Amino acid sequence: MGIPNLAEKDQYVSYIKSVLRHIEAQETDVEILKPYITPPHSGKFQHGYRSRLYAIVGRMNNIIEKFMMSGASHVFINDGDVEIPPNTIDTLIKHNVDVASGVYPFHNFVTENLTDPTLPRYYRKPHDAYAMIFGRMSSTNPCGNLKPRDWDYMAGQVFGEESSWSGGTGCLLVKRRVFKQYHPSMPPLRFTKHGKNRECGGDIYFWKRAQDAGFTARVDANIVCGHLPQFPLSRIDEWLFSVKKIDK
Repeated sequence: MGIPNLAEKDQYVSYIKSVLRHIEAQETDVEILKPYITPPHSGKFQHGYRSRLYAIVGRMNNIIEKFMMSGASHVFINDGDVEIPPNTIDTLIKHNVDVASGVYPFHNFVTENLTDPTLPRYYRKPHDAYAMIFGRMSSTNPCGNLKPRDWDYMAGQVFGEESSWSGGTGCLLVKRRVFKQYHPSMPPLRFTKHGKNRECGGDIYFWKRAQDAGFTARVDANIVCGHLPQFPLSRIDEWLFSVKKIDK
């Protein structure tokens, strides 16, 4: 169990207690080791939103190295602002695939600097769960960019058996074998921001590279996580059904 920590004075630090409470509330017979919270990122984020996404790559790999030194069979990565429902671990591990995830809403950037060119184009209204971090992968894109689906599209379904999908890395369960080194001349799979001649989002790019390598993956839309601060799990009935249909 790993929680990537970006900065000592980051806003997400205040969410850790809630994140840990939801981890402790898991209803499962699976042994869960004490969550590992990564050391904070050193220095300042020079390029706004996008530089924060890139900085998290190092924190994710820090979690993987710690995991590979343990005897655990799986690693669960829980973003520091994602609250998981009590059946998350039990449900994802029963899929018995290499990579599995639930879904959670995109952040609401209405309070951010909307002139920041590094911000995504997903501008929201308050309390509007526009779309989940989930979607079908593009086989022609070197970074595996996805097209988000709305809740009506995904409700109650499990995706990934017949084609490649991504579910982000905020509530991600991965088997040990995904991160092993299989040949001396080939580095083991890790998180990275570099695709073919361009920079990529480390989360979606990981899903692409894992599936390209032959590892199995599922996105389970029965596991809907909270995404703080806009979408706390305790108020899921207020935001889950307010999505807009953006992809039909």
